[in-house]
Amino acid sequence: MKTSKPAATGRRFRGLDSRQRQQQRREQLIEAGLQAFGTKGYHNAGVREICGEARLTERYFYESFANREALFLAVYAHAIETVRSAVVLAIGRSDRDVRSLARTAIRAFLETLRDDPRLSRILLIDALTVSADVGRQSQQATQSFADLVGSLILSLYPQLPKQRVDTQLIANGLVGSTVHLAMQWAASGFDQPLDRILEHCVLFYDAAGAQAERMTAG
Repeated sequence: MKTSKPAATGRRFRGLDSRQRQQQRREQLIEAGLQAFGTKGYHNAGVREICGEARLTERYFYESFANREALFLAVYAHAIETVRSAVVLAIGRSDRDVRSLARTAIRAFLETLRDDPRLSRILLIDALTVSADVGRQSQQATQSFADLVGSLILSLYPQLPKQRVDTQLIANGLVGSTVHLAMQWAASGFDQPLDRILEHCVLFYDAAGAQAERMTAG
């Protein structure tokens, strides 16, 4: 009986086979895209400039990406994962009440954007101006955060649905307010202290939590 052979991966160079080298080049281009898009903006950063930043030829660019927008989508996904990881880690360290969860998670979100302004430009500014495909990815990413918040609300207040409250709609509103405040903060160059933005963000969560407690008391 014949056994299938593993796919050829080509000659090894510096300990890497051809597939690993291609993945390495792709990662270099994503990092270069993060730098170029995050500092100059999508509309001011061309393929040639990105390749120069990555120290790769355009041939290698098109090996991994069909065009500049395809790279932006990969950079966007990388940026979202960076923010998501920071928020999920913060939630894992937080006490299990609305005030603590909201403050810990939103602080992590805001700190990540402030500490690397490239992320905020890509996620909150340029993503709205590139294309319909990028716009859809942005909506999906925002919805994924709302889904996370919705699951936390339901875990804290499992009786809310019995009060005819749609926890997902509440989560959509809470995340929407946070994203909008963060967008305005980033667009202004983070000119206000983080704690001031944080306290205004969590006002909505505090109000929602207080109302949920009243509705589910007893």
